[in-house]
Amino acid sequence: MADTVTFLQNGYNGEVLEDLLTYTAQGNDTFREGLIHIKSGIQHKYTLPAIKLGDIIQDNVPTPLSSHGAKGPNGENEYQFTERYLIPQDFMVYLEFNPRDFESYWKFAQPDGNLVFRELDPKLQATMLRLLMDKKNEFLGNAIWTSARGGAAAAGITVPANSTPIGAGKEKYFDGVIKRMLDNVTATDAETIAGGQCVVSGTTELDSGAAIEAALYSMWMKTPKQIRKKSGLTFIMDWGTWDLYDQYLTDKMVKYSENSEINRYRFKGKRIIPIVGCPEHTIVLGNFTTGMDSNLWMGVDYANDTEVLKVDRLQSNSELFFFQMRMKMDVNIVKPAEIVVHTAYTKP
Repeated sequence: MADTVTFLQNGYNGEVLEDLLTYTAQGNDTFREGLIHIKSGIQHKYTLPAIKLGDIIQDNVPTPLSSHGAKGPNGENEYQFTERYLIPQDFMVYLEFNPRDFESYWKFAQPDGNLVFRELDPKLQATMLRLLMDKKNEFLGNAIWTSARGGAAAAGITVPANSTPIGAGKEKYFDGVIKRMLDNVTATDAETIAGGQCVVSGTTELDSGAAIEAALYSMWMKTPKQIRKKSGLTFIMDWGTWDLYDQYLTDKMVKYSENSEINRYRFKGKRIIPIVGCPEHTIVLGNFTTGMDSNLWMGVDYANDTEVLKVDRLQSNSELFFFQMRMKMDVNIVKPAEIVVHTAYTKP
């Protein structure tokens, strides 16, 4: 969060404190940068259909015969349907706290009358809700990229040294982007490779600016021609990778920018977006937008946060309160054949 904290005066932490200082959560860069399309209201399963039309060009004849409409070995006269799915999985956001913990910081939270009948002050609700949303978005920002259903053991992904694991901790409820891509390029079943397979341009670790530049060139050369002019075509990488590349460009004899400036977030005219959730040694190139043409979709079972959040006293004989959100979520790529990836993460 980036809210401004204001103090009326210094030296007293009680009634003059207008707001609470909270540790900055990283938020959700994938949302903020407009890289994902969100489909809400999915209770069970949502199909992402794609269609490819085979060869329809033929020699001109006065009267076409039924044989001219026959299916050929290369997909002539045939619609090829493929389906990928969003199947949101359940998880929960939950927090218990005692409003009396705030008495020494806010005058309005100090005891006034019978505490048994005292309700949770709206200001306190707003502050706790903001903090809760920040932490939820921090989790989602990471999980979009590095989660794996069933956890790290089920993912079976080899992680580069000192890099973000896939499916670790609570990132176990659904498959994220990295897991989806690695499954797609190593699978043989029709459902996983529906829509083609991702283009893997390299698997080396990106430990220098020169290596990153070479990876970007390799990715660009392998980019499918039909998507090169799409306005949403974007390179996504983590901040460490961008910093190495930025330093490399600045150190060149023919400088792109001065040391005090950051180089343009561009390669071959396409945006480069560093985000916190993307893991190390990984660059992804694809058409990523908030619209239905995006190659990255998220399915959720809620319309907005305010409709699924429950705030109440823990029980009738307790002064504790709780916040609870029950959520369902899944992530999937729509057309894998139009995604180019360089990653040192591997799956046998």
